[in-house]
Amino acid sequence: MSGSEQNGQNDSALNILNLQLANMSTENQYVTFKIGEEEYGVDIMLVQEIIRYKKPTKIYNANPMIKGIINFRGKVIPIIDMHKKFDLGEQNYDEYTVVIVIEVESKTMGMIVDRVSDIMSFKKEEIQIVDQEFAEDIKTEHLKGMAKSRDRIIMLLEPNRVLSFRELNQISKAYGEDEANLTKEQI
Repeated sequence: MSGSEQNGQNDSALNILNLQLANMSTENQYVTFKIGEEEYGVDIMLVQEIIRYKKPTKIYNANPMIKGIINFRGKVIPIIDMHKKFDLGEQNYDEYTVVIVIEVESKTMGMIVDRVSDIMSFKKEEIQIVDQEFAEDIKTEHLKGMAKSRDRIIMLLEPNRVLSFRELNQISKAYGEDEANLTKEQI
């Protein structure tokens, strides 16, 4: 299969996922994706679109996890390298690498992920909230909970905690937004 045929198939899959995003009921539904070896999910209500990865414009002196910026529907948005955010080392981008565009605290940003898995629904009993004892042992501030689906465990992200207060302020500064508009209560 040629590269253009494969890209066409990948674009078709992205179009189908984006169509599903627009037409689904949203209770306990998550877009699931891979970062490294692990599977994560983000609340479908926060996802604006899933787009093919394209090299962003670099911003010098930015936090290393900010890969750069892209033009998304006429708006300049930052792109977060989730491999760097989770200290997983360098990511090799391939034809499956995508950017999940989300809105958090009235800020639109993209998350670079290795590949989108699916759109999944979880019953309340399938989601285990991260408890404080577990949270003390490892850094889990970015997790809302963990969902169980057959033999898979999907870590559910709390997007407004994926970026720290300091990191959100860095993004605000980089785009000329007033840092005073961001308070700890919003994070």
